[in-house]
Amino acid sequence: MPLALQRNSLKNGVITESAVSENEYPKDAVIEAVNFHFDTIGEATLRKGTTILGNQLSGDVLGLFQHIDSAGTNNRIIAVNGGTVYYLSGSIWTSKRGVTNGKKARFSTFLNYVFMVNGTDTTATWDGSASAFGTTNASGAPIGKYIENYRARMWIAGDATYPDRLFYSSLPSAVTTPLITWDTSVTTGQWVDISPSDGENITALHRTKDSLLVFKNNHIYRVYSIAQADPDPKFNVGTYSQESIVEAKNGVYFFHPTGIYRYNGDVQEVSRPVRDFVENITLGNYTKVSGYLETDGDHICFSIGDVTVKGISYANVVLRYTISTQTWAVYSYPTQQLVSASYNDGSTLFMLVGDESGNVLKIGVGKTDNGTDISYVVTHNYDNLDGFNASRKTINKMMFLGQGMTGANVNYQIENDTINDWTKKIGQMKQVDTGFGNLAIKGNKFKFRVSGGSSGEPIIYRGFSVLEGESELIQFT
Repeated sequence: MPLALQRNSLKNGVITESAVSENEYPKDAVIEAVNFHFDTIGEATLRKGTTILGNQLSGDVLGLFQHIDSAGTNNRIIAVNGGTVYYLSGSIWTSKRGVTNGKKARFSTFLNYVFMVNGTDTTATWDGSASAFGTTNASGAPIGKYIENYRARMWIAGDATYPDRLFYSSLPSAVTTPLITWDTSVTTGQWVDISPSDGENITALHRTKDSLLVFKNNHIYRVYSIAQADPDPKFNVGTYSQESIVEAKNGVYFFHPTGIYRYNGDVQEVSRPVRDFVENITLGNYTKVSGYLETDGDHICFSIGDVTVKGISYANVVLRYTISTQTWAVYSYPTQQLVSASYNDGSTLFMLVGDESGNVLKIGVGKTDNGTDISYVVTHNYDNLDGFNASRKTINKMMFLGQGMTGANVNYQIENDTINDWTKKIGQMKQVDTGFGNLAIKGNKFKFRVSGGSSGEPIIYRGFSVLEGESELIQFT
């Protein structure tokens, strides 16, 4: 029988091999697509790059935050690197405060001050002016790891002595310049214990419209006020990383070792299509998972570190979820992203990340990753082409559909080929759709792979077509 068909829709994005059986696998998805996104429904587009903000620092960036006061007078982007808190002055990161080296820093703005905690140093505040960090509104505050403002109070958790204790401030005083105070007394203080000594400690805080979420590794508690909190966990998943929590238009997303979840009054896993990546996140990266919402409000990214899936190693992986289409993409960067912050420079909104090499980077800006070319791979799942596993096919002519893919390698596998052996080559693509003839590829089922590197031009991939071939049912006796 003549064989001709098209596979020219990629609208379901990445669905890894373990997520769906081969027989049920969608024809409009791919098992691998590195550094492509699927924002234009049906095709894969190479992601944009990253561009450095300010000068390069050294080592891990362990805190990133933009403080803006209500008058808009003081607009400061803050980064923590090594033993120093920096703010951006022009294009230079300028020292503002010394802190203990190697401690993650968290921030929250309240009463026009940015509050800073890192679990070791005294809680400090800054109004963003020329003055130094001080203790206004933080005098007597606990030394914690996590901070959030909720219901007109500041809340701090992660005290070394009382790791399950959630402290809260007074309400702001009724004066022209409101102030808050703290009482950390073990007998009369302003605090509430969240299931103390239960084998887990508080790992994150995040406010929602109706409650303050208190995370432990495997549980979530909700606090409604200083007098009302869940006595027992409401949900049996939590998080290992404060930085993994992302608020989006349809709920709060967060990472747990069993998946990526959305909280919106209830908890739902959303990461099943990329389970091969989630299940292979290393234990050492659980506390380093970092998430952020892209500036369009429709895409959530999770930096999960180096991952090995079915023998293939992926460096500095970022999983990207599109809320509106519920599709996943997989990115790989030169360095691991550790923290993030939104940034308004007065004219443009950016998403910033701080990485392991002292860089604060603008996401989705430029055609390279801070000077490094962007490589790409897209791999289709095994396809029997005619709907029958019990047939022998011969492919003579094919066309791979794309734009800007000059020099991209097109390879294939057939059934029983060694996993990850891509030595069988069809050819190289040209600038636009590229046809290949005289192929004589024989097999029962086929897997196709396109790979290359960006030289700066827009790159779009749209799938393939089998233009000429034969299919013959295998005879059984």
